Amino acid sequence: MYYIKKVSAILVTLALLLGIFSLPTSSYASTNEESNQSLEPIDPSQVTYESNKNLSDEQVSDRFEEINSKYDIEEPFSAEDAEFIRAYASSPTDSTDNDSNSEPMFQTQSIKLNSGSQAFSKSTKSYGVGVSFTGRVYGDINALNHSYRGKMTAKITSGSSKVKKIQTTVTNVAYGLLGNGGTYVGIVYNGSKSSSTTKNKTSWSMDETVKYGGVAVVYTYTNAYTRITTTTGSFNLYAF
Repeated sequence: MYYIKKVSAILVTLALLLGIFSLPTSSYASTNEESNQSLEPIDPSQVTYESNKNLSDEQVSDRFEEINSKYDIEEPFSAEDAEFIRAYASSPTDSTDNDSNSEPMFQTQSIKLNSGSQAFSKSTKSYGVGVSFTGRVYGDINALNHSYRGKMTAKITSGSSKVKKIQTTVTNVAYGLLGNGGTYVGIVYNGSKSSSTTKNKTSWSMDETVKYGGVAVVYTYTNAYTRITTTTGSFNLYAF
């Protein structure tokens, strides 16, 4: 997953679309302090909130997970969290395909507007079971119709006799403009696709694509993970 800067072109497209389509309505008031938030991208060096400054790769990942789990769909973000999305989930019109080992983590957290992909390769050992997790995630963000894809393999490298289940999952959260006239930032889509086996104790692969629609998608955060269930416990290994 990676970042694509320069959001102006897609915002122009959204502005035209807003004249044709209605943005998602919400039960949350549009007159609160989160109203009129900007989705213009900013560089991480420009953030003003302390919680968004000088974040390590792991801290960026943790902040994404925190934000994605604490808000309902169409719930307005706080100004602090909206700033994080603008800085670390970035924006749209350029598209490059970088290997996960060649860029800093904050540039590989999300796939944004236009098509793109990001490779990954991770490994760990827990509960006496070793696992390697490799593959690539893809994203295709357009004006109305979007998709994401996870092509991955979880391979047991040791302790296969202790394995009960191998699960692989690709996840996607899309952020965009909500409310009357697009006055605040929030989650407009949150989904995932999983595949699992209880019979194959040495490896499991999946290649799944999920399509979804939405007028106001400007940013997206795509990740993948494998969950290994053993005779003594379970653990997850994330792509990013």
